Amino acid sequence: MGVAAVFLYSPVQAAPFAYITNQLGDSVSVINPQTNTVENTIPVLGKPAGVAVAPNGERVYASTPEAKGVAVIDTKTNAVISTIKLSEGALGIAVSPDNARLYVADWYQNSVSVIDTQSLQAVGTIAVEKSPSGLMVSSNNQFLYVANRISNSVSQIDLKTLQTKNVTPVGKHPFGLMLDSKNEQLYTANVQSDDVSVLDTKTMHLIATIKVNKLPYTVALAKNDSLLFVTNQEDGNVSVIDTKTLKVIKEITVGDKPEGISTHSDDVHVYVANWFDNTVSVIDADTLEVVETIKTGSGSRAFGQFFSR
Repeated sequence: MGVAAVFLYSPVQAAPFAYITNQLGDSVSVINPQTNTVENTIPVLGKPAGVAVAPNGERVYASTPEAKGVAVIDTKTNAVISTIKLSEGALGIAVSPDNARLYVADWYQNSVSVIDTQSLQAVGTIAVEKSPSGLMVSSNNQFLYVANRISNSVSQIDLKTLQTKNVTPVGKHPFGLMLDSKNEQLYTANVQSDDVSVLDTKTMHLIATIKVNKLPYTVALAKNDSLLFVTNQEDGNVSVIDTKTLKVIKEITVGDKPEGISTHSDDVHVYVANWFDNTVSVIDADTLEVVETIKTGSGSRAFGQFFSR
């Protein structure tokens, strides 16, 4: 499109940190959620856009389209320790729950690369539909879900065979994805139809379509999956959906052109990257209000799961 002692510990030992890709600034901002301040800014060349934090918190992977690949960040040193060469289409990115595999969507080649996180080498390629963007791996490591933006569909990939099991039509131009904690419902933000599709993962059938505001890009769950937060890029706000009624219950004003969104492990604080404001808004899911605005870097995009689980 905010105890001092915590500073002495690594992100692996402390509460999870937020890693915000700043696409225009060629950097990643590291936010300490206990203070809501940027503790480090990591130089990352290649216009970093997508981001995925390994579940164990030891590494952060940032897709770098202009560098044609992925930057690998060590969270203990807050430095890039390696790069993975792919193509200029690298965008959406996700890590498996066991930290063993990295999945990278290729926008131009209509595929997803499978990377071994130990060797940092590609071990497979999955053909999908047109312009894959958002990726989500089920918590049982059984399926990969892929939003195919130009094809207006979601692919369900069997991770044992690396074959497509289902393809489901959704709204127009799906981008961000979110799976609930039980792996039962999948939500997609559809940029051009201004809505969210809800899929039953057992059948991969569409069960609901929820109208939101203009240009919804990404989604995140909070409060034990009871609330879904949707970034509406054109309107500069976040729609809040009750996942039981599947109705919008509030719209929260954030910064200009919000895109990336992720929920802290406390399941209450939702962080929103505002691309044109160079900030991150922090929403309290109990009060549904913005409680903090954090200055980050230029072009804060943070497309993906930027907190460790």
